[in-house]
Amino acid sequence: MAGELRDIYFAITTLIFSQIFYVIIFTWTEVTGGENGLSFRRPPLAIPGLFSVPFSPETLHWFVLAVVTASYLILRRITRSPFGMVLQSIRENETRTRAIGYAVERYKIVAVMLSALFAGLAGVLYALQNRFAAPDFVYFLVSGETVIFNVMGGIGTLVGPIVGAGFFLLLREAFSRFFTEYYLIPVGVIFIAMVIFMPQGLLGFMRRWLNQ
Repeated sequence: MAGELRDIYFAITTLIFSQIFYVIIFTWTEVTGGENGLSFRRPPLAIPGLFSVPFSPETLHWFVLAVVTASYLILRRITRSPFGMVLQSIRENETRTRAIGYAVERYKIVAVMLSALFAGLAGVLYALQNRFAAPDFVYFLVSGETVIFNVMGGIGTLVGPIVGAGFFLLLREAFSRFFTEYYLIPVGVIFIAMVIFMPQGLLGFMRRWLNQ
């Protein structure tokens, strides 16, 4: 399915599947805890027979930083590999890439699998930090925030989503103090303005500014 759907249709289908899983998780209370979610203790950071370290806040901080850094380096390696070059070619001109002879559908499927792998890893880190897993983790609003992070930071880059996430969280924190539950209104206005006037995101804007 990932290889057959394109653009907005694939995005909509992805959101539909996330909602299906949300309903399943929300209603399968015997396994998932339903609305209450699952609470757990953090397991120790251990390699059997070598070492075992309890997950203190400081240890968790460095562990998350190490995982994020390793993930970035792996993804950077992938994007600069021949496989990554083909993915960029598909993004720029799928018809031409297909005409050259590449199996576009296979590349799309692998790309979706990689995305799911790292998204799942992010969910594990989030659950470890909060010692709690809730159905909201797979709600479509979470997927929407991820899209916002990418658009604000810069689509098609690895650093862009990190920059966009930091910027979005700063906006949310700042505006929630003045607008309380209506903070999404000014955040939405800023997001729309960025889409119109800064389509390449913050990272693209900074690159253009530095190159002037």
